Amino acid sequence: MAIYGECIGAHSRAAVTISDLDDTGCDLFPDSGTPVLGDCALWIGAVGPFEATAIPRDNGHSAARFKEPLDRKIVHHFNCG
Repeated sequence: MAIYGECIGAHSRAAVTISDLDDTGCDLFPDSGTPVLGDCALWIGAVGPFEATAIPRDNGHSAARFKEPLDRKIVHHFNCG
Protein backbone atom coordinates (compact mmCIF):
# COMPACT_ATOMS: atom_id res chain seq x y z
CA MET A 1 0.00 0.00 0.00
CA ALA A 2 1.36 3.41 -0.94
CA ILE A 3 1.35 6.00 1.80
CA TYR A 4 1.73 9.60 0.75
CA GLY A 5 3.41 12.17 2.94
CA GLU A 6 5.62 15.22 3.09
CA CYS A 7 9.11 15.88 4.43
CA ILE A 8 9.84 19.38 5.64
CA GLY A 9 13.50 20.26 6.15
CA ALA A 10 15.23 23.45 7.18
CA HIS A 11 15.42 24.72 3.60
CA SER A 12 13.14 22.51 1.56
CA ARG A 13 10.02 20.43 1.49
CA ALA A 14 9.21 17.41 -0.62
CA ALA A 15 6.19 15.27 -1.32
CA VAL A 16 7.11 11.63 -0.75
CA THR A 17 5.74 8.14 -1.06
CA ILE A 18 6.38 6.16 2.13
CA SER A 19 6.99 2.41 2.26
CA ASP A 20 8.14 -0.18 4.81
CA LEU A 21 6.77 1.86 7.71
CA ASP A 22 7.56 0.58 11.18
CA ASP A 23 7.99 2.19 14.58
CA THR A 24 11.66 3.09 13.97
CA GLY A 25 11.57 4.38 10.41
CA CYS A 26 10.52 3.99 6.79
CA ASP A 27 11.69 4.38 3.22
CA LEU A 28 11.02 7.65 1.38
CA PHE A 29 10.61 7.97 -2.37
CA PRO A 30 10.46 11.66 -3.30
CA ASP A 31 8.01 12.65 -6.04
CA SER A 32 10.62 15.04 -7.45
CA GLY A 33 13.27 12.34 -7.79
CA THR A 34 15.70 14.29 -5.57
CA PRO A 35 16.39 12.33 -2.37
CA VAL A 36 15.43 13.86 0.95
CA LEU A 37 18.45 14.14 3.29
CA GLY A 38 19.14 15.30 6.83
CA ASP A 39 16.87 16.29 9.69
CA CYS A 40 13.23 16.74 8.74
CA ALA A 41 9.68 16.74 10.01
CA LEU A 42 7.77 13.92 8.33
CA TRP A 43 4.02 13.96 7.78
CA ILE A 44 2.56 10.51 7.18
CA GLY A 45 -0.70 11.17 5.40
CA ALA A 46 -2.30 13.85 7.57
CA VAL A 47 -0.59 12.60 10.74
CA GLY A 48 2.48 14.27 12.15
CA PRO A 49 4.85 15.88 12.14
CA PHE A 50 7.37 13.28 13.31
CA GLU A 51 10.99 14.30 13.76
CA ALA A 52 13.28 12.12 11.65
CA THR A 53 16.67 11.97 9.98
CA ALA A 54 16.77 10.95 6.32
CA ILE A 55 19.85 9.10 5.09
CA PRO A 56 20.62 8.22 1.47
CA ARG A 57 19.81 4.78 0.10
CA ASP A 58 20.18 3.36 -3.38
CA ASN A 59 18.16 4.31 -6.48
CA GLY A 60 17.43 7.90 -5.40
CA HIS A 61 15.45 7.19 -2.28
CA SER A 62 16.12 7.75 1.42
CA ALA A 63 15.60 5.91 4.66
CA ALA A 64 14.04 7.92 7.48
CA ARG A 65 14.85 7.06 11.08
CA PHE A 66 12.49 8.51 13.65
CA LYS A 67 14.04 10.36 16.58
CA GLU A 68 11.41 8.72 18.83
CA PRO A 69 9.60 5.47 18.03
CA LEU A 70 6.13 5.82 16.55
CA ASP A 71 3.19 4.61 18.56
CA ARG A 72 2.26 1.11 17.34
CA LYS A 73 -1.32 2.30 16.76
CA ILE A 74 -0.07 4.69 14.08
CA VAL A 75 1.97 1.96 12.39
CA HIS A 76 -0.96 -0.44 12.58
CA HIS A 77 -3.34 2.15 11.09
CA PHE A 78 -1.18 2.72 8.01
CA ASN A 79 -0.21 -0.93 7.52
CA CYS A 80 -3.79 -2.22 7.69
CA GLY A 81 -5.15 -0.26 4.72
